[in-house]
Amino acid sequence: MKRLIVVAAVVLVVVLIGAAVLVTRRSSSAPAAGPALPAADEFAPGVCRDAADTILALARVTRQTDVAAVSDADRAELRTLQTRIWELRTEATGAVLDSMTDVVLNLGYLRVRLDTRSAEPQYLEQAEAARARLEKTCLASSAR
Repeated sequence: MKRLIVVAAVVLVVVLIGAAVLVTRRSSSAPAAGPALPAADEFAPGVCRDAADTILALARVTRQTDVAAVSDADRAELRTLQTRIWELRTEATGAVLDSMTDVVLNLGYLRVRLDTRSAEPQYLEQAEAARARLEKTCLASSAR
């Protein structure tokens, strides 16, 4: 009987430690704060303003710090956002076109890796860097 109680206590301790690790890991995988996002109306008129909501929505996914925390819903949203930027890039020129193409390519790499469960944090970081460059390009275009 004593042996059964000891085994139960050990199992309970292991379960509690596992739960604590999971809770800690989930809380640390929340989206990184990053710099504050601009308002959509701060983007340059035209294709940048048309893409503003898409660019800002993309930040919610690409600013995550844990690729394992990217949900199926996030992956579906990435597909939708990538398609929207792809469609809008036909109206873009110059640096905006280059930045949109870079975002589409980086999202493609990220999505393939997420689908094959071989993604690493660098793919999220690269997609976020491309998104941030597009945001910066669109904001700089509005300052002219």
